[in-house]
Parts: sequence; C-alpha cells; structure tokens
Amino acid sequence: MKIEIITPQGIVHEGEVHRVQFCSTTGWMEVLDGHAPLIAELRPGKVVTDAGDFDCGAGVVKVKEDNVRIVCE
Repeated sequence: MKIEIITPQGIVHEGEVHRVQFCSTTGWMEVLDGHAPLIAELRPGKVVTDAGDFDCGAGVVKVKEDNVRIVCE
C-alpha cells in the first residue's frame, strides 16, 4: 500500500509499505494491506512502518483503497 506522511514542512515520507502502526486516541492500531477504510485521530508519537519509524505530532490518519495518508504536526 502507498503511504504519505505530511507535516507543515512538507512530505516527510512517501512510498510503499505493508504495515503501519500508530497510536490513535483509542489506543495502538495496525493497518495492513487491504485494510478497510478508516479515519482516526493520531496521538503524538512514533509511526512505525516497514520503511522505518517516524516521529509525528497530533494529526489524522486516513486509510482508503490501499492508501494511507497521515497529516500531522
């Protein structure tokens, strides 16, 4: 699936991954290939992917059709 991590400074990461883990306001979540559509509020912390770990501030995660977009501080 394709991932984009976007901050006010621009795109921090863009590429292909098979797994994304992050902490939402309801706890840790994991998104795998083929995940159902999802919108979640992101808590500040690490976003963990196959391509590495990324520090993100508060934001929003949107999953739709094997695309994950994270917009954060």
